[in-house]
Amino acid sequence: MNIPVSPRQERVFRAVVREHVRTAEPVGSAAIFAKYRFGVSPATIRNDMADLETVGLLTHPHTSAGRVPTDSGYRFYVENIQAGGQETQLAAELDEMASALRQAAAAYRREAAAKDFARHLATLTGETVFLNMDDGRSYLAGLSQLARQPEFGEAGMLLGLSDLVDDFDRLFENVRRRLEQDLAVFIGNDNPFGAPFSTIIVRFSAPTVGAGAVGLLGPKRMDYDGNLVLMRHLRDILSTIE
Repeated sequence: MNIPVSPRQERVFRAVVREHVRTAEPVGSAAIFAKYRFGVSPATIRNDMADLETVGLLTHPHTSAGRVPTDSGYRFYVENIQAGGQETQLAAELDEMASALRQAAAAYRREAAAKDFARHLATLTGETVFLNMDDGRSYLAGLSQLARQPEFGEAGMLLGLSDLVDDFDRLFENVRRRLEQDLAVFIGNDNPFGAPFSTIIVRFSAPTVGAGAVGLLGPKRMDYDGNLVLMRHLRDILSTIE
């Protein structure tokens, strides 16, 4: 996605995404000025945020002075400006995931092992995890992670989560039909699971595990930096299991 922004506007945008991921609240220029050292005035940051809104990366909720990323903004972030250095920061988590996956692959009771790994990945990422095998087995773990998110805490959204579970197999099949690569990210209105969600999904095929897909389902403001590192690493591990 090619959207013309200056280097400073890109840094401001990254800061807005990171703060919104952390707080689940609209982000104002004063908060960015106070926490990040861009060497410019709050007015300049405010103007940068207005420009980012003009090009469609941010939007301005009616009830707030702050801004939040749009679907296009999250897509721009994923494709262009994820924060670097996550592999080092997540080294322990990556090792833990690799160990859990290899134990699952070696387990005699494969179905129980698959469920255990799905639960482990849900705990590790803080997201809901779905695992679907080409032989028809499917697992869903960590749904309570979604219910605890601030944007899903109201009764209407909880009902929506219940509908998601009831219709999960059909929704997941829609996701699989749209997979053109071994790793894909579906955001907001582009997401077959629904506009409030984002999904990161990995397609795999390993001799001792079988073929299938595993994915993370979370709010649009999920931690793309950490989750993408984990899912890329998961893809690589699955490709080496014998």
